[in-house]
Amino acid sequence: MKTLHKYIAAVLLMATTAMANAFNPNLPTGIVYQISLNSNDIQKSQQVIQEYPYLTRIIKGNTSVYVFGNYQTFSEIDSVKMLLENKGCSAIEILAYKNQLEISVAEAISLQYKSDMLTDEASQERTKGKKISTREVNHLLDVQRSGLKHYYALAIPVKSHETVDKLLEQLGNEQVIEICSDSEIFSIGKFEKLEDVLKTRQRFLNADVKDVFVMAQISNETLDVDDYKDFAITIQAMVNDLADN
Repeated sequence: MKTLHKYIAAVLLMATTAMANAFNPNLPTGIVYQISLNSNDIQKSQQVIQEYPYLTRIIKGNTSVYVFGNYQTFSEIDSVKMLLENKGCSAIEILAYKNQLEISVAEAISLQYKSDMLTDEASQERTKGKKISTREVNHLLDVQRSGLKHYYALAIPVKSHETVDKLLEQLGNEQVIEICSDSEIFSIGKFEKLEDVLKTRQRFLNADVKDVFVMAQISNETLDVDDYKDFAITIQAMVNDLADN
């Protein structure tokens, strides 16, 4: 196992002066999350970090930060961020990349969920008729942990003309927005309350549109404290309800 000083020595030998919001050709393809850590806190991080994948030194003005990590999910990197904060590290930032290009955390969470809902396992969960599935709750938990503003919508993968016909028959005042043309996933409606989107989803399920998923459409703005607390309470209630099923 490499020690931290060997990692840093390797980085300094590379004389890396990368720019933020950039292209990182060293990362694997797909969605990858990394952590940006103040250089003054890198020693503290050893208490919870053993490996520093893709360690890079970035110069921002008169300050220096280290960026590292090869985390595949937001929940995984958020847990690491919390551990670092508990060890006294400050100014920690979560970065997200898609195919080596930096994207927003909001976009990364959404893209992962859209990809996840296209799996056969996701379709089987929806056909069981649960009020909400574990997959959907995990997505909402990621949104909660991100602390980002959002509204609720229904996400429906359109796999056939038959599905389109059923959608058109059931649409009321909800707006239809294509959100992922490559996968033909559509967003239905804009709901402020979770219970409203759940009621609408049930209407589609009753009409035999089986692949209907609750989704949070996320912005890059941070939630207010009161809104964040309300969302946390709502998610906890959903987790409890799911455990009782």
